[in-house]
Amino acid sequence: MDIIAEIGRRLLRTRTGLEENNLDALLLGNPKNVLYLTGRDAGRVLVTRDHAVLWVKELYQELYSRLYSHRDYGFEVRVYEKDAVKDFINRSMVERLGVENIRVMDYRKLSREVNAELLPCDIVERLRSVKSDYEITQLKKAAKIAKKGMEKAYDIVDEGISEVDAVAAIESEIRELGSETPPFESGMLLASSGSGADVHALAQMKKIRSGSLVVVDLGGRWKGYHSDMTRTLTVGRLGGEGKKLLEFVENLELETIEKLEVGVKASEIHELVEKKINGGGYRFYHSTGHGVGLEVHERPNIGSESDDILGDNMVFTIEPGIYIPKRFGIRFEDTVLLRKKKKEILTR
Repeated sequence: MDIIAEIGRRLLRTRTGLEENNLDALLLGNPKNVLYLTGRDAGRVLVTRDHAVLWVKELYQELYSRLYSHRDYGFEVRVYEKDAVKDFINRSMVERLGVENIRVMDYRKLSREVNAELLPCDIVERLRSVKSDYEITQLKKAAKIAKKGMEKAYDIVDEGISEVDAVAAIESEIRELGSETPPFESGMLLASSGSGADVHALAQMKKIRSGSLVVVDLGGRWKGYHSDMTRTLTVGRLGGEGKKLLEFVENLELETIEKLEVGVKASEIHELVEKKINGGGYRFYHSTGHGVGLEVHERPNIGSESDDILGDNMVFTIEPGIYIPKRFGIRFEDTVLLRKKKKEILTR
């Protein structure tokens, strides 16, 4: 099982993170972080310098027994019982316990239950931002599904079809191609004319008119890994400002991808895009991009306040956009694999 070796490597890197952060252990409950480390999104995880425990309900222990019982599986799997996690932590004499981003109420409750000092950290999130060969294989398959879905969009988005009918046809195609969920799990984005100025607009019952710009934002999911891409389609003849900006935004996206290099600050990439858009007399309302993996939006964050540095084997989007309220929106987005010697646009 390829995932067994992958889990082993992830555990080793997590323990390196413990040492670098001077932590005795790391406690995880976020389903995506649990999935990353254990191969399934069930249960709670404690990783120490020399041990790793996964607590799951008895149901999941039986459902996933093939994985959990593998001789090289890196976790001791236990049936979850009330107070089992906190009791184990206290018995283990953990002094410095790393915790992920959790609610304030959960943090306060945990701090009362365990004797350890709680230290928020993002060890696993940072590990997830750099993709392994195994992960890249899944991401490429997810991107292939997205590209086919976008081909369907180009075929079906036309004058007279309603936005919701277009979405139904496109999402059906994506699922038939093998996507484990609809795009982004909650569904794809499709908006025409003035609705396109809403960055996260969902499809409406209205019919698409001739002379419209239509923003289509979709993706697929394969073995837990997502893809994300956006195109702005034209319906009928388009002239004036819309036609000029359509070309400007797509060119800006491709120019930005050309400037990507390992070691560059993510915030600098965002500043380049924002400067270009502002220079044309428009405003930029969102980040230039985001990491893609087990979640559609994860690290790195390519925005103005990001402290992320673009690294080898990171996978993320580049998505400049211009939005004019009550008139139209324009966005082009691709998922990019960055490597030291080259970059690869997975969704083109």
